[in-house]
Amino acid sequence: MGSTPRRTAVVLASLFVIVALPASAWAASTQTLAKRGAAYLVTQQKSNGSIPAFSNVGSTADAILAFQAAGVGGRAETAAIGFLKAKTQAGKVTTLGLESKVVLALDAAGKDPGAFGGHDLVGQIESTLAPNGRYGTDPLLEDALAVLAVVSAGDTVPTKASTWLIDGQCPDGGWAYDEPYNPSTDDAHCNSGSSDFYNSDSNTTSYVVQALEATGHTGWAVSPFSFFDTVRDAVHGGWSYDQSFVSTDANSTALVLQAYAAAHVAVPKGALAALRDLQYQSCGAWAYTWSETSPGPPDVGATIGAIPGLLLAPLPIAHTAITQGTPTVPSC
Repeated sequence: MGSTPRRTAVVLASLFVIVALPASAWAASTQTLAKRGAAYLVTQQKSNGSIPAFSNVGSTADAILAFQAAGVGGRAETAAIGFLKAKTQAGKVTTLGLESKVVLALDAAGKDPGAFGGHDLVGQIESTLAPNGRYGTDPLLEDALAVLAVVSAGDTVPTKASTWLIDGQCPDGGWAYDEPYNPSTDDAHCNSGSSDFYNSDSNTTSYVVQALEATGHTGWAVSPFSFFDTVRDAVHGGWSYDQSFVSTDANSTALVLQAYAAAHVAVPKGALAALRDLQYQSCGAWAYTWSETSPGPPDVGATIGAIPGLLLAPLPIAHTAITQGTPTVPSC
């Protein structure tokens, strides 16, 4: 189960009609900038192989996806896999979201998630599928990751799993982090105003779009791309997490770009420039967001997330042989 990755989800950037951007935004090629970003991540790797940001395990798994997308960082990737194996053996990879992220990383790296650190991670994910089509009981975002992990491993996602995600869409076109839409209690943004205060957000919506595109079941009632329009920053051109404060951040912008790539929808004007503008091009790091008129400080998590988005590489990311080293970059 899940022993042979069989993925065809990589979308070439050449499929997209990219509008003209300012000359400064194209000072270096997209691939060059992605490699510099990977080089920065290598400088942030700990002696145990981890590349911690939002979390130790999840961020390290996501960093492996960044290395694969950029095509460099093979030695760092090997060390990161060693860290994930140690955590798996120690029983530290137990939540649906972490299991799914590790599966996505291992498949991208050409490793077998069906026999990793003494665990069949794919089997563990699949064993949580409930009769209603939901994987486990964790937040909806993690269910979308589980669907992507099963696809990545080459196993079939039951139709009911895709249907559960489709039925969970909020009337505004997005999906909320924690629970699916409940018409008896929720407003158009999936907020019940009592026990459930999570609104639809760009990150969850992106993961769901990628998951449904990967399964080939996209019968959503409202276009999620209409929802993305409502959380797009008119000043800097990127996307925010939700509608409560619309301001470009690198992680949300990258995830939305991955959703566009997964759905083969043309990237909006200025969107790639919005992500590139948050990168310190010399040292490769991305800032999470803006600090007045300048990018904020270099951020590991933002850099991890930005690389696949910059390259329009949706999940699951297919395995390719990557270069062991990375470019030499100065300290930020």
